[in-house]
Formats: sequence, structure tokens, C-alpha cells
Amino acid sequence: MISATSVPLQTALNMLLKGAEVTVVLSVLAALLGLVIGLPVAIMETHGGRVLRYIAMAYEGTLRGIPLLAIYFILFFSMPILVGVGIPAFWTAVVGLGIRSSAYQSQIFRSGIQAVDEGQLEAATALGMSRLQIVRHIILPQALRLSIPAWMNEYVIVLKDTSIALAVGVVELTRQATYLVSTTAEPFRYYGLAALFYLAMVLPLTYLAGIIGRKYGIKGTGGASNVRI
Repeated sequence: MISATSVPLQTALNMLLKGAEVTVVLSVLAALLGLVIGLPVAIMETHGGRVLRYIAMAYEGTLRGIPLLAIYFILFFSMPILVGVGIPAFWTAVVGLGIRSSAYQSQIFRSGIQAVDEGQLEAATALGMSRLQIVRHIILPQALRLSIPAWMNEYVIVLKDTSIALAVGVVELTRQATYLVSTTAEPFRYYGLAALFYLAMVLPLTYLAGIIGRKYGIKGTGGASNVRI
């Protein structure tokens, strides 16, 4: 028989709010890490030559095929055995979620890069621009603009996937709700409140992604601006 303890509503809300703060920080850091890795991987896959393209394809294919929980366990439990240095739970979550997201972000950016008209690249080559100059001045400004809505959708996914970090001991929103449920034996109340917290974070981002897509989309092009994750 479960022994339940009452928790004042204000105390519970404060706990959930602290968990939500950890969730937001974790999701932002992981999404930025995914951006820093994913964009170069996309460039390698589209304009990096055969060897770099195969490396990029192997990277994103491998990470997209491994469950996030398995990535967490490899980093948190296996790395200390292999290298003798442990990673704190929070940074395990940042790195694991970040590299997993980088694989998906690379495909978002690849879609944006491939949406740039080939005629522009041919014209830039005819003007004597190097491959690096073409990528920097012609491709990236347009590709990033096309990729913004899909990238924001990916961020929403990253934010929701922070809940899996409870498996390695990160005290984020879902972990706080789980603690409250184990204390009070009221799963409907506290998991329901946690769900409302997630909705409060996700719905504005989804709405904003639609606005940005309409504002910054390039007419006459497809690509990442039309991607649904």
C-alpha cells in the first residue's frame, strides 16, 4: 500500500517551475550544439566531395538510428569505464541530445542548401568565386533563411525529448513531476500539470515558427521551409 503525503499546491508549482527552467536551459544548449555540428555536416554532405560526404552520411545515419536513451547510457555509464572520466548528468543530457539533434538538423540544413537554385551557383562559378566563397556568400544566407521554420520545429522536439534525461538523473520537469507523484500518489494531477507546462512552452514556439516561415520564406522555393518534423 502506497503511503501518500500531501504537498501544498504552491510548493508543487515551484518545483515544477524549477524543473521547467532546467528543461529550457537543457533544450537551448542541446539545440545550439546540434546547430554547431549539424550545419557543417550538411555542408559536408552537399559540397564536401566524396569522402566528406560519406563521412557526413555515416554520422547522421548512425545517430538517427540509435535511440536517445541508448546514447545517454553510453555517455553516462560506458564512457567512465572506457576513458576513466565521468560526465555529469546534466552535461551528459546536453551532449547526448545535442549530437542526436545534430543528425536531424543536418538534414534540415541539407534540404535548405539543396533548395538554392543551381543557376546561382553556376553564375557564381562563372564569376570566379571559390567553392568556399559560394558556400559562404551565396548558399548559406539563403539556406539558413529557408531552414528557420523547420529548425524551430526541431527545437520543439528537442525540448520535449529533454524528459528522457530523467533516466540519468537530471532533475528536469518530468523528473519533478515523477517525484511529486511518488510522494503524493496523485499521477493525474502532477503529470497533468507537467503536461500543461510543456504545452505552455511548445505552443508559442509552434505559432512563432509559422509566422517566421511566412515572413522569411523565399517565394518560389521549397526546401526546408516546408518541412514538417
